[in-house]
Amino acid sequence: MPSTQYVKRPTHGSQTARVWELADKISQEKGRCATWREVVDAYVQESGNQNTASTQYYLWRKSYVVSGGPLPPSQVNTDSVMLQIGRDGRVLVPQAMRTAMGIDDNTKLTARVENGELRIMPQKLAFARLQALVKQQDKGEGSAVSELLAERRMEAKRA
Repeated sequence: MPSTQYVKRPTHGSQTARVWELADKISQEKGRCATWREVVDAYVQESGNQNTASTQYYLWRKSYVVSGGPLPPSQVNTDSVMLQIGRDGRVLVPQAMRTAMGIDDNTKLTARVENGELRIMPQKLAFARLQALVKQQDKGEGSAVSELLAERRMEAKRA
């Protein structure tokens, strides 16, 4: 998996790198993003520390989401299914779809309606896409905060 400008991959051979290796291996074998539980369990089974596994999983996951992982979301598809909205407004998302999205019970989601379609994505993916967009638009001309403050000061002087 390629590294990204947001998260630096740990040095090969280190304990933290082992978590990343396990996450890569599990993802490759499953054809989807490895879950937190799968990676932590595999690392602890090798006598690794659960806290190290947890921390490194979240860093790995951030890198995975930004880079698109081994299977870009556009290539991970599930069969179309009919879903029904319950009286309380809830929709049950089938396990196959949750797996393809790389989400579990604790994942926060972002939802929007676009051209009459309900679009749902993991909040981390939405945030990572926004970060990538901002990074792409950054002209490297200094701090955005400094620019905003300078603009506000100029506006205040004019008033």
